[in-house]
Amino acid sequence: MPRAGAVFGGAAKPVLEIKPDSPFVVFYGEPSESQNAELTGKLVLTNPESMSVRSIRMTLTGMRKVAWSTTNTVTPQPIMNKCKFLAENLNMFPADGSKNKPHKINAGTHEWDFKFQMPSNLDESVEGLSSNWIVYNLTATVDRGYMSKQLSASTHIRVIRTLGRDLMETMPMDQINEDIWASKLAYKITVPQKNYIVGTAVTADFVLIPLRKGVEIATIKMELIESRQLFCDYAGRRISHQHDMVVATVEGDMPENSAHIVPTGVEDADELFDESHRFSMSLELPKSLKNCRQSVDTENIRLSHKLRLYVNLHNPEGHTSQLLVKNHLHLFISPNLPPNEDQSVVVDQSVLSAQAMQDVVNQNAPPTYGLHQLDELYNDIDPSGFMTPGGHGSIVNSGSNTPFYGHSRSGSIEDLTSMDAVAHQTGGGASATALHNRLQNLNLSQNSRSARFAPSRQHSSGGSTPHSMPDDAPIHAPPSNYFAGADAFHNQADYDMEALARTPSYNTAVRTPARTPISEDLPTYEIATSRPSSPSRTPTRSGQTTPSPARSLDTLTEETERNTHMNSRRVSPRRSPGTTDDGR
Repeated sequence: MPRAGAVFGGAAKPVLEIKPDSPFVVFYGEPSESQNAELTGKLVLTNPESMSVRSIRMTLTGMRKVAWSTTNTVTPQPIMNKCKFLAENLNMFPADGSKNKPHKINAGTHEWDFKFQMPSNLDESVEGLSSNWIVYNLTATVDRGYMSKQLSASTHIRVIRTLGRDLMETMPMDQINEDIWASKLAYKITVPQKNYIVGTAVTADFVLIPLRKGVEIATIKMELIESRQLFCDYAGRRISHQHDMVVATVEGDMPENSAHIVPTGVEDADELFDESHRFSMSLELPKSLKNCRQSVDTENIRLSHKLRLYVNLHNPEGHTSQLLVKNHLHLFISPNLPPNEDQSVVVDQSVLSAQAMQDVVNQNAPPTYGLHQLDELYNDIDPSGFMTPGGHGSIVNSGSNTPFYGHSRSGSIEDLTSMDAVAHQTGGGASATALHNRLQNLNLSQNSRSARFAPSRQHSSGGSTPHSMPDDAPIHAPPSNYFAGADAFHNQADYDMEALARTPSYNTAVRTPARTPISEDLPTYEIATSRPSSPSRTPTRSGQTTPSPARSLDTLTEETERNTHMNSRRVSPRRSPGTTDDGR
């Protein structure tokens, strides 16, 4: 610990030091999305002799100053507003903050931990301007009583608001300017990203194509403009002031090897390759906050940045034309490259390379839609069993997974309410035994499935009016070929209840084909249209629903004859022959 040496034989003086864990507080993103932060550290008191102390206190303060001179009046009038917008006190010793009596502290080194809560909407530090700034200071004082001089110490705290942790904010966003200017020049100027760290460089890619004969490209210029907007309450109203300043500039000619001409005999060439000039130019940003500040958006001070690119053209008439392109930039202070106490930023290329690699890793997970290079299947692998419908082999794969008529209608006759009762009784869902019994009953009832599907309404191909079946009418079986496909499917696939109850391992599951191909070919149009359609659910007289597959003409004739026979036998005993419906 540093100690003040004795002067002219005097005793050593006590030393008070503030040691924050970090000299800056970082907020990620805008105030609406960032999280609260903490300022922590230690307060160290070194006293060679015992001393009396009444209290030890720390204070965190935030100061703001906004000043300018009016230019719209005859006599310029200064406008200034300086205030303390933050003041937080923390009692270190004693903890209750009482000053009623002094406390004796023995000789030696004493440490106290401190912690300040920093809200997310706190303004970031603005430094480098002589008359407009936002600064934070941390001060500690030791009250030794009326007869002794107080001990004090202070340190500078910088509040940094950097990019958010969201991937869309950190990933590069190209700014492309592409157009034809005055029928003289076709240009495409690309700025690879929008967000830049203070002290780094901005690189722009140029593609320039002269369209008129005799037009020559002259010097290229890049400059960074810092726009300052100041706001202040004056004379009961809110006034503002704006000022633009060039903080960085670079100018030069095109490189000698920038011209690209299509070689003779080449036909398939890029449309922007024919007689074009392609090159890049970089603009070094100032490495000191005294020359260029970060982009700031606070209530009283706003700083924004624009990148201007100039392209000078020599016309055949002798005059010079100029193309101007503007791009918005966002400058920020990186926590990995914070400014020093002299407000300068030391750019470490190794830190930038590590950060760039981390950004690439974050951007590649997950990849964008156009970068799904690994979605293609490997070569020399049979796609049957796992190809989705629509690819090679979808003729058999999709058919094997389409439920037959018996399976597609099983849901309308299953007693699902009993399953709900079992689940509610157990509390944890249906048990394995109940599921096993239901699967076994389902297997045993496959042979008698056709008897459970009684049609209630049918439509003929000629568009005749459907007939309703009486309640006591006998149930006729569906056509003989109706369940032919289902029977064939059940004969091919035998249910093994023990195998269904077992859970395979992961390796076994991934090796098992997802589909079981069958050898059935696609039916022709005539065969497909002659097959019965999918069952529909139509309401009956009692409100219940039963499946209603389409019927052939023979079946419709049978039903018509049966209904006629039944209606002739159903004669009401209250009605005598010859009596009409109205009783007359």
